[in-house]
Amino acid sequence: MDTLHKPQEEQMKAKEKFTLHQNRIKICFDKNSARSANFNVGDLVLKWDKPHEDKGQHTKFQSLWTGPYTV
Repeated sequence: MDTLHKPQEEQMKAKEKFTLHQNRIKICFDKNSARSANFNVGDLVLKWDKPHEDKGQHTKFQSLWTGPYTV
């Protein structure tokens, strides 16, 4: 009976470890990439060209950023 429960216990341990790892990765990703942008008057900014973003809507070397624009 003990041999039947051991694989289930190992599976639960692995699932918990995987969930913990995913949470750590998410925290690091959010910390590095989810920053709010604070712009001041006079800053130069680039604008993403949303209409040409999809595949086939732009050429290979066409820049999808337009600008720079002044705030």
